[in-house]
Order: sequence, then structure tokens, then C-alpha cells
Amino acid sequence: MANGKSRIAALAVAALIIAAGVTWYFASPVWTLHQMKMAVDADDPAALDAYIDYPALRDDLKDEVMGRLAVEEGKDRTGLGGLGVAIGRVVAGPVIDRVISPAGVRAALMAKQEQAQFGPAAPAASALRLPSDPVIVRRSFSEFLVATKQQPMSGLVFKRHWLSWMLSGVELPAHR
Repeated sequence: MANGKSRIAALAVAALIIAAGVTWYFASPVWTLHQMKMAVDADDPAALDAYIDYPALRDDLKDEVMGRLAVEEGKDRTGLGGLGVAIGRVVAGPVIDRVISPAGVRAALMAKQEQAQFGPAAPAASALRLPSDPVIVRRSFSEFLVATKQQPMSGLVFKRHWLSWMLSGVELPAHR
């Protein structure tokens, strides 16, 4: 009799653990976005910093920009565009290092609120926005993309850090 009760208790504990894991898997990205928005709205840089992996974000954005520049360089037939690409390669790294800072990322995340007051945001800022209608695209157990319905393949890349998520990259919209 005691063996049956302990078996039922073990199954109940296992079911609770599985339910907690499934809940975490589906709810934690939404919770992370909610917490980031609350940190931005409350003007709490320390809380926002807890959700951003600045070195990974810088490296990823540099890779994205350098990839775009390589594509542009391949398209150029005049040689004049190559000069622009060369200048872009020299300038991109330091500019990204300055923009991907606590103040820069916070300003970019707030750009949507300020866009109504001051006009369209710069392209770098628009790539780092938290969309008002986010679509969460799971890429793996350890990564998800926050996109929009209009651009489901580009947006903010979050990677798992233990049981939390951190903004670690950006997928720029497809280049035309």
C-alpha cells in the first residue's frame, strides 16, 4: 500500500516538473520581453542590462554588417562602390562599439516611443526595437527570434543563459 502511494507521489512530482518545464519553455520569452519593456518604461538601466549580452550583441551586429558589405562589394561592377565598402568596413566596427552600449541600446529600444515625437529612427536603432506586436520564433531550445508579422525572419535574437534569456544578436531584414 505504501509502495502504491509513493509511486503516485513520484508520478505527481514528475508531472509537476514536466509542467513547470513546458510552462517555462513557452512563457519565459514573453516574460523576458515584458520585463525589458518595463525596464525601459521605468528608465531602469540596471534592470535592462540584465537582459542584454553586450559583447555577443556587438559581435553579431558586426558580422551582420560585414556580411552585408561583402554582398554589396560582390554586386559592384564600377569599382567606385568598392571604395564605399572599404570605408564602411573601417568605420562599422567602431560605430557599432559605440552604439551597442547600455545608453545606445536603451535609446534604440525606446526609439519607437520617441519616433512619434521626433520622426523616423536611424536604421541601427530600428534594428534594435522591441516590436509592439512581437512574434516569437523559436529557433532551438536555447534561442528565439523576436520578429514582427511584417518581417518574420528578422529581428532581435535572444539566447538562453541558464534559465533566463539575453538579447545576443540581431537578424537584419533581407537586403534588396
